[in-house]
Amino acid sequence: GHHALYFTAAYGHEPLYQYVQAGTIALFGENWLGLRYPSAALGLLGLAVTYVLVRRLFGVLTGLLSGAWLALSFWPLLYARVGLRVIALPFIAALAAFFLLRATGTGRPGVVRKPARTRDWALAGLFLALSLYTYMAARVLPAILVVFLLYRALVRRRGPVDWHGLLVLALVTAVVAAPLLVWLATHPGAEYRVAEVREPLDRLLAGDPSLAAQNLVANLKSFTFSGDPWAHQNIPGRPVFADPLSALLFYAGLLIALWRWRDPRYGFLLIWLAGALVPSVLSAVAPSSVRDIMALVTVFTLPSLAVTEAWDRLRARTRVAAASRWALLLLPLVIVGLTSGRDYFLRWPQNDVTRFFYQSDLVAVAHRLDDLDPDMPLTVAGLSVHSMDSPTLELAARRDVSTVRLCDTRESLLLPADNGATLFVPRIVPFDAALRERLLGWGAVIEEETPAFVAYHLPADEDLRHYLTGLESTPISFGGQLTFLGYEWVEQAATPGGNLVLLTYWRVEEPPPAPLKLFLHLTTPSGALVAQHDGLGSPPHGWANGDLVVQRHTVQLPSDLPPGPYQLQVGVYDATSGVRLEVDGADHLALTVVEVTE
Repeated sequence: GHHALYFTAAYGHEPLYQYVQAGTIALFGENWLGLRYPSAALGLLGLAVTYVLVRRLFGVLTGLLSGAWLALSFWPLLYARVGLRVIALPFIAALAAFFLLRATGTGRPGVVRKPARTRDWALAGLFLALSLYTYMAARVLPAILVVFLLYRALVRRRGPVDWHGLLVLALVTAVVAAPLLVWLATHPGAEYRVAEVREPLDRLLAGDPSLAAQNLVANLKSFTFSGDPWAHQNIPGRPVFADPLSALLFYAGLLIALWRWRDPRYGFLLIWLAGALVPSVLSAVAPSSVRDIMALVTVFTLPSLAVTEAWDRLRARTRVAAASRWALLLLPLVIVGLTSGRDYFLRWPQNDVTRFFYQSDLVAVAHRLDDLDPDMPLTVAGLSVHSMDSPTLELAARRDVSTVRLCDTRESLLLPADNGATLFVPRIVPFDAALRERLLGWGAVIEEETPAFVAYHLPADEDLRHYLTGLESTPISFGGQLTFLGYEWVEQAATPGGNLVLLTYWRVEEPPPAPLKLFLHLTTPSGALVAQHDGLGSPPHGWANGDLVVQRHTVQLPSDLPPGPYQLQVGVYDATSGVRLEVDGADHLALTVVEVTE
């Protein structure tokens, strides 16, 4: 029900992909197919349009090879299988290019050239404008097409300029793009992601091209030497052409295009490829496979040109066996397919950043929850318990997960009050040593281990009571929502620069309506704050009366802290409003005095 020309959430999103995705979710349901089908469909459509585009320029064989390379390579394979909007850009941009080439009569010799039709100019303008609704890198596409038209006018000086067609192109583009452009112009703060990454552009405009030059070199190296460094969108450093044969063919095709640059077909390839790199060159952290995404339209045509050239030369020599020619044709594709399959399905998913970013371990937990009794009390550990983890469980599991507790085991434990509870810890989530040691000491046992997670059968409530009675401090209620049960020391290095590490224990009395945070303050006798720790790695989602919350606190003392007595205080506050919960008529509880020594 939320309709927009531009969605400002998640750094800002152009809307075309989101509306397509809304349709597939309505069709297939709120599941992996509904989310990812648009990417697969747009990837396939982009492949088809690229084939038609390249076939027009260089013939059927080069078109088929380009399509095969596009289908088998790691880069397009990745973006055609995740639910990200960027895959819409190559498809729409290729359509704009195809109709512009048809409108200008650009194609291989021997193709019957039909007079330019107004419909082709209009369709070129339509898809050029629609590309702006896909991903921000599309904003360089108008410049690419303008440069190509100017280049073509220079190398093909004969014949009149089709001013009518150019006017139709400009008008259709302006009319279709106007709603988005006007909205962005009237909401200058909506694209704050652009402001975060535009330092190379700002420095270039200020007369310092050094950072843009570095990015240009990084982008040129990304084809065969060192690619995108981000693990969630590449095997860090993997180039586009990862095997030596593909790399050699890419450079051979590039040399062919440079040698024949006066031919508009080859000029188009070079202008498009250079222009597609501009968004990554002018933004931070280069090279970026996501900002270079428009290069997918032409980059695989270059090695295909080299193979086609060799095929034609060998075919002209009658003494060369047909088997040798077919080996030349198919061997590069076999190598690309095997290399990409290994890298995408085997190597890339094992990277810890990839496993976290795409929540693979948590999805495996969600599938395991489907096999369990719906009434079983459950806690699931995660690294994004306050944001991504709950939606991921809801999306991936078929069962109701509204009662599943969440906790970040790097700092927190949430033990359901009910007996027979289970804690699932995904492999990607670290388990704090002190918390794990105590959990096992209370009688928890490992009941299941898989490559994706470890499941702990939690101790019964009565097994914890004896341990809790030995804690320092006495139980006291905070605002009727949490009862503080006590604390224990893990590390007490009460020296300047040292750490105070302790665990606090809490019982849920009434699940709070909003997320809470616990604070631990070290103050002077007069109440001045010296050091602190704020946090609670478990959202109230799924909490029930009687649940036990264990929180690890680490307070680092200043290196210049004078020796003497200091007060340690604990408290609870609403993470949204900052309002503290009342405890015994105050807003904090004094725990103990810490004597800092030299």
